Amino acid sequence: MESVVRTLDKMGRIAIPPKWRKKWGKKVILVRMPDGEVLIKPLRRIKLTELFDSIEVDAEDFTDTDELRRSLYE
Repeated sequence: MESVVRTLDKMGRIAIPPKWRKKWGKKVILVRMPDGEVLIKPLRRIKLTELFDSIEVDAEDFTDTDELRRSLYE
């Protein structure tokens, strides 16, 4: 695995190396892991059905958007 050390600019952004951008295209996804690690991966085409049952939420009432939002961000 290739790693690159980059500094953040004033807005908190990092520059992805041109070699990676050419390979990946324009769309990437950032994944923040529970241990504080941040992964940058190319976004691949997926079917929405692949995402079903991939997120667990402790919410009693899914019509209460405030409760649902709190459950997602806990």
